[in-house]
Amino acid sequence: MPPPRTSHLSLLRSIALPVVVSAGLLLLVLASLVLITSRSLERTTPLEQHLQVVQRVQDQILAMQHVALRGFDPSTPVERVTLALLHRELAALTLEPGLLTQRAHHLLASALVLLESNAMAPHEALLRGIGLLHEALVEENHAHTALLHAVQGQARLEKRLAAVALVSIPLAALLVLFLLRRRFLLPLANLNALLTRLGEGRYTPAELTDIDPVLEPLVANYNQMTTRLARLEAERQARQAALEAEVKAATRELLAHNRSLAQAERLAAVGEMAASMAHELRNPLAGVQMALANLRQELGQGQGQGLSEGDAGERLDLVANELTRITGLMNSLLDQARLTPEADTPVALAQCIDEVLVLARYQLPSTIQLHAQIPEGLCARLPEGRLRQALLNLALNAAQVMPDGGEVSVSAGHDERHLWLAVTDQGPGFPAEVLQRGVRPFASARQGGTGLGLATVRRLAQDLGGSLRLENLAPQGARVTLELPYHPGDAP
Repeated sequence: MPPPRTSHLSLLRSIALPVVVSAGLLLLVLASLVLITSRSLERTTPLEQHLQVVQRVQDQILAMQHVALRGFDPSTPVERVTLALLHRELAALTLEPGLLTQRAHHLLASALVLLESNAMAPHEALLRGIGLLHEALVEENHAHTALLHAVQGQARLEKRLAAVALVSIPLAALLVLFLLRRRFLLPLANLNALLTRLGEGRYTPAELTDIDPVLEPLVANYNQMTTRLARLEAERQARQAALEAEVKAATRELLAHNRSLAQAERLAAVGEMAASMAHELRNPLAGVQMALANLRQELGQGQGQGLSEGDAGERLDLVANELTRITGLMNSLLDQARLTPEADTPVALAQCIDEVLVLARYQLPSTIQLHAQIPEGLCARLPEGRLRQALLNLALNAAQVMPDGGEVSVSAGHDERHLWLAVTDQGPGFPAEVLQRGVRPFASARQGGTGLGLATVRRLAQDLGGSLRLENLAPQGARVTLELPYHPGDAP
């Protein structure tokens, strides 16, 4: 079951396309309405301009009627100015582009000619001019009414078009979404399912039935890819199985070699103990041998004094011969115990300890966690084989004191003169007796232990001029520290 965040994202992705398409269509409808409104405003502009022209014509008629009704004397300066103003306004009206009809232009021009003419009296010219302006006003009113009807008709048409757009565009959007979903979204969803299945490692080809022709090449390429991936996966699994078999065989060999090394170390410990005993026994045996030789000499000297050597001398010779043979065996045992030491080589400690822990992992339950904290690039000259065996013994000993599981960590550090390797566990710690008397072969506080593991590590430390330190940690756990002289070396 996917997490809630994934389901929310899937939901958002599923509704994103319809929302985007709907928003786009809504913007289209709004843009259409704005365009229709703009066109309506543009059509009302001529009406407004024409109303202003009609108003000017009406003002001109009223002005001329006012002058004609009151009577005037053209000979007076004031009346001449008034007539000039009427003449100038009428001339401007004849040039007005806002007039809708040519006949209105013609009538206004005729009225202007009458005002300019001297063929009739000014009062009569005014009256006839007023009549012509009335006719022009009627023509313009008819034209204005026709223009208003035209604008209203276009507005009604645009209203119908807007209503049709409001209905048809959402329907078209639904149709487009349906076709888009059927033609593209569903095939893409199926393709997404195929890719998900491919990511899960199921390399089964897709069915080609009910596939849109547009997507057939893509699905065919997908099937070719899955076929090739299936073949490559089969080859990879075969190689992996072969490698695992090789690793298991190598692991068995390493474990067998490790057991052989452990047995050799035990035998070496036994040899060390035997050599120590031989060394300790050789001196008393030499004293006994000298005492026997003195007794034999005294018996030989006693013959001249009437003493008889007899059977006692033969028994002394027999004991002396056996002591000589035992002394020879002791010397032979000491010679065999003098093993040729392993040569020091540059050891990359991080890599060496990682390999030791990998080897130990095969011998420990899964409840034991192994960790290493080794500085990168730390390299020292050491006998690598003996070092590996010592670290493996320490790691196995640490794990064996934690039957319920725990953590074993290996750390390392150095200064200018010393190198130390520490193995820490989370077990019950060392008994006080072990901490007091130190490490002894064949003395183990653990049931079933041989007491040779720590003895082997101590012997390595002593052979290299170092020391082995045991300590308990609070609140629990123990640490074994192997401190050795530090001889830097280049990484192998």
